[in-house]
Amino acid sequence: MANEPKKRSITGKLVANVLTEREDDFTCNVTYVANRSIKDLCRIRAAKGSKYTAAEYESMYNDLEETAKEEMYSGSTVEFGFTNNSLGVDGPFIGPGATFDPAKNKVSIRSTTRSVFREDLKSINVIISGIEENLPTITTVTDVVTEKVNSQLTPLGNLNGEGKRVKVVGSEGSIVGFFFINAETEEETAVPKTSISRNDPSFFSFTIPQLAKGYYYLEIATQYGGNSKTVLKEVRRNRFPYKLRVGEDEERPGEL
Repeated sequence: MANEPKKRSITGKLVANVLTEREDDFTCNVTYVANRSIKDLCRIRAAKGSKYTAAEYESMYNDLEETAKEEMYSGSTVEFGFTNNSLGVDGPFIGPGATFDPAKNKVSIRSTTRSVFREDLKSINVIISGIEENLPTITTVTDVVTEKVNSQLTPLGNLNGEGKRVKVVGSEGSIVGFFFINAETEEETAVPKTSISRNDPSFFSFTIPQLAKGYYYLEIATQYGGNSKTVLKEVRRNRFPYKLRVGEDEERPGEL
């Protein structure tokens, strides 16, 4: 009994999958209980009676991270955190004499889940707590400048979108609108309300902010309840599942 793994559970709600035609097709949105930074983890660990303080834990982590970066940037595969990490080179190389071209190629980090965590995940129980209704759901976005669907963003150009319950509505003091989330840093960039030119239940259009090169997720937050007279008590926020890129890349459109 003493060697049995600790049982853990997560909770989620079913959300209608509007990217398919089935009426009974759902995805599961995990209900997150907290957002933990490195500082938080160090503080929590130190509070458990450790001989190290939170500041000492954070200092050791930062030293390990610097060492891991130097090793990986020098061509090593590095086990760090939950993943095994290595560098890769993306983009085409045409011909045997081809060289690295920053205009076509880029260095990227490739991460895979460590095997020990893949085994841990098998023992986690998932509790479905109900169905999440009235979520705003973006189904398609089109970059007007490039005419690319579900893949490209052109800063200061227009983005047209379709979906269900995507009209931005909010009561006084609520934070609603469209937001771009940097896929690497999680930095959030809000779309100014003055940039939204179409705001309908099934369609929207706005001017894309001046985003830096990289990959972004698009999120919508609204209190729209399905008709012009219904305003939900709480803001409902949902993420479009496709990564959208600023700048050229060789990845296929619509790739998650």
